[in-house]
Amino acid sequence: MKPEFKFIVLCSLLLLAFMSLPLRAQSPLQSGFSLKDCIKYASEKNTDLKAARIDEEIAKKKVNEVAGSGLPQFDITGNLVNNLKLPAQLLPGELMGGAPGSFMAVKFGTKYNFTFTGQVTQLLFNGSFWVGLSAAKESANYYRQNTESISEQNIYEVASAYYQTLVIQKQIKLLEYNLVSLEKAFQDTKLRFENGRAVETDVDRLNVNQNNLQYQLKKAREGLKQSYNVLKFKIGMPLETAISLSDSMYFSQDSLVAGKIESLKYSADEEVNFQNRADYRMLQSGLTLQELNWKNEVSKKLPTLSAFGNYSYQAQRPQADLFNSHKEWFNYYSIGLQVSLPIFNGGQTLARVQQASLEIDKLKETIRKTEQGINLEMSNAIIKYNNAYDNIQSQSLNVALARKVYNNSQLEYREGKATALALIDSETKLREAQTNYVNSLLDLYIARLDVEKAKGSLPAYINSL
Repeated sequence: MKPEFKFIVLCSLLLLAFMSLPLRAQSPLQSGFSLKDCIKYASEKNTDLKAARIDEEIAKKKVNEVAGSGLPQFDITGNLVNNLKLPAQLLPGELMGGAPGSFMAVKFGTKYNFTFTGQVTQLLFNGSFWVGLSAAKESANYYRQNTESISEQNIYEVASAYYQTLVIQKQIKLLEYNLVSLEKAFQDTKLRFENGRAVETDVDRLNVNQNNLQYQLKKAREGLKQSYNVLKFKIGMPLETAISLSDSMYFSQDSLVAGKIESLKYSADEEVNFQNRADYRMLQSGLTLQELNWKNEVSKKLPTLSAFGNYSYQAQRPQADLFNSHKEWFNYYSIGLQVSLPIFNGGQTLARVQQASLEIDKLKETIRKTEQGINLEMSNAIIKYNNAYDNIQSQSLNVALARKVYNNSQLEYREGKATALALIDSETKLREAQTNYVNSLLDLYIARLDVEKAKGSLPAYINSL
C-alpha cells in the first residue's frame, strides 16, 4: 500500500472517531417564554419551592408518626444467657439434715437460658396524645401555608426580574433606533464638511455623541445578559441555557401605557383582607400551635393509662443446644394495666403552663403588629402605584414631544437652519426622555406587583394577565 494512501486512510479513521465522540453542545434556545411560562417553570425547578414542598411532606409524615403512637405497639425480644458461674443461694441447714442455725450454699439454674418474649401495649388514655395529634395536623397546615408564601415570593421575584429584562430590551431598541439616526446625521455632516458646507467641529461633536451612544448601547447589552441570568436563577434554569421572552412585543411602542396598562386608580383607603396573605395565615397557624402547646402542658397533670400483654417462651439447658427438638420449652404469659399519675414535680408543670400562656400573648402582639404593617404596606404600595401611573403618562407624552423636537432639529440641520450643537442637544434630550420613560415603565410594573403582593392576590393577578 502506498504511503500516501495509508495517510489518507488514517486521517479518515481519526475523523470518524472524532465525530463519534459525544460533543458538549450548547443548550438549545428556549424560545417564547411568557411571564406565566417562567412562573410555571419556577414552580417545578426553583430550589426554594422544592425545599418547601419537602418540609410539607415531612410535616405530613409527622402526623402519621403521632397517630401511630396511639395504635397497638407490638415488639419481640429475645436473649441468650450464658451463666459462666451460677450464683449461690443460702438455705437453712435443717432442710438438708444439718444443725439448726446453719446454712448451706446451693446453686440454682442452668448454664444456658433462652428466652423469647412478645409484648403488646395499647394506650388507653393520655391527654397529650390528642393534643399532639392536633398539633401535628396544624403543623402540616403551617408548612402548606409556608409553601404558598414562598411561592408568592418567588412569583414576585420572577415577575420583577422578567419586567426588568423586558425594560432593558426596550431601552436597547430605543438606543439602537437613536444610533441609526445619529449615524445618518454624522454621515450627512461629514459629507457636508467635505463639500465645505460644515465645520470640522460639527463632525467631531457628532462623532463624540455617536461614541457615547455606542458605549451606552454596549453597557445596556451587558446589563441585558446579567438580567437574563438573574431571571434564569430565579426560575431555577441553568445559566448556560439560552432563552427569549415572548412578551417583548409589549414594549415595542411608546403607546404601551394606553394599550397595555389598565387605567385603574387605587384608593388609599382600600381595605385589606388579611386572610388573603399566606404569611398572615402562617401567624394564625402559629398562634393555634401555641394554644395547643398550652393545652399540652395542662394535660400533663392528667393520668395516663395503658394496657399490656406478655407472652414468653423459655428454655433452660446445660448445653447450648437451642435447636434440639427433643428437649422441652416452657411458656408463660400475663396481661395487665399500667397507670401513671403525676403528683408533685416542684411546680415545673405550672411554670411551663405559664410560659406557654405568655408565648400566646406575645404572638398575639406580633399578629397585631403584622396587621398594622400590612396596612402600611398596602397604603404605600397604592401611593407608589398611582404616582408611577401618573409618571408614565407624562413621560410618554414627554418622549413624543422630545422626538418631535429631534425630528424638527434634523430637518432644520439639513436645511442649514440649525447648528450641529442644536441637533446634539435635541438628541440628548430625546435620549433622556426615553430613559426616564423606560425607568418609569419599570417602576409602574413593580408598583403593581407591590400592590397585588400587599393584597395577597399576586398569583390571581398573574393568572389574569
